[in-house]
Amino acid sequence: MSYNAPSTSFNPVTDLPNMKGRVVLVTGSSSGIGFATLQHLSRMGAKVYMAVPDEQQTKAALERVDKEGREPGLGEVVWHELDLKDPRTAKTSAERFLGKETRLDLLGMLPLPFYFPHSNKFVLVNNAALISDGGKPSLNADGIQDNMAINYLGPFVFTHTLLPLLEQTAADGTDVRIVNVGSAGHKDVTYHSFDSKAAWNHRFSFTILPTLARYQYSKLAVHLWSNHLARRLTSNGSKVMLLIAHPGAILSDGAIRNLKTLPFPSFWIWLLGKVMHPQERGAFTTVFAGCAPRNDPNVVHGAYIVPPNVLFQQAKAALDEAKQDELFKFTKELLDQLDIGVQL
Repeated sequence: MSYNAPSTSFNPVTDLPNMKGRVVLVTGSSSGIGFATLQHLSRMGAKVYMAVPDEQQTKAALERVDKEGREPGLGEVVWHELDLKDPRTAKTSAERFLGKETRLDLLGMLPLPFYFPHSNKFVLVNNAALISDGGKPSLNADGIQDNMAINYLGPFVFTHTLLPLLEQTAADGTDVRIVNVGSAGHKDVTYHSFDSKAAWNHRFSFTILPTLARYQYSKLAVHLWSNHLARRLTSNGSKVMLLIAHPGAILSDGAIRNLKTLPFPSFWIWLLGKVMHPQERGAFTTVFAGCAPRNDPNVVHGAYIVPPNVLFQQAKAALDEAKQDELFKFTKELLDQLDIGVQL
């Protein structure tokens, strides 16, 4: 069985609860599916933080938000600087986010220190991802392949730095969610070692599409981490809800940029436009996972949501608790080596 295409009739603004006065942070949201996610949420009335590293790129994205409209909800969009390539900056960004209005920690109303009257939901959407490395994988300053640094390790550090406050707020009855954007490609990974830096930097040189294989490997890491975190939240009695969302086959801004590097780019964009889906629909599963009522049968802690907004089975490898533990163990060891303290 396979998932279907995104719904052509679903409309987040009319089909999901209003998000007025609620706080959402979306990583990687200045373009692509992340930008579409941000647009939907602002049109639903949420205050949305565009968590990206480049202020200049953010300026263009904010102008696009206003040009294309935030109606009817007229939610606010605010830039928050976040560079996921370096786990240190990911941690610093989370700490800076928490420290902007620390007085709100005393109110116990929100997972983050920002005050919005009547707010009772915070949603953290880990959307940012490096899809293509152009066939030339590079390493960050710590010797970690960029795919794993940006798609897994940075989000791991950022999320876990925020987690104590998320848990504290959820304990007071606030609807707090973490939505990690996964990929159906996680099921195609055949290399399942996650216990060393060498494993993380595996190049997949002997596969047909090494660039795609590296991306899929990093997304399997996201699924393993998400399932491990869901288990820990449950065992700790936390009320934070974690979900994984797969967008579907989407002709996003990033996909179009990659196609423009090929010969006859107009042809490829036209062709794939016939079989892939528009960017705004690629955000449907993420917005649904973050905003649908908890009594919806598809909205379950640890769920994997795929088009058209339905619960779906993850690959066996992603559900392997031994592999989840292996990834977590090495991640902890690596962060200790780098002297990056994160509450785990």
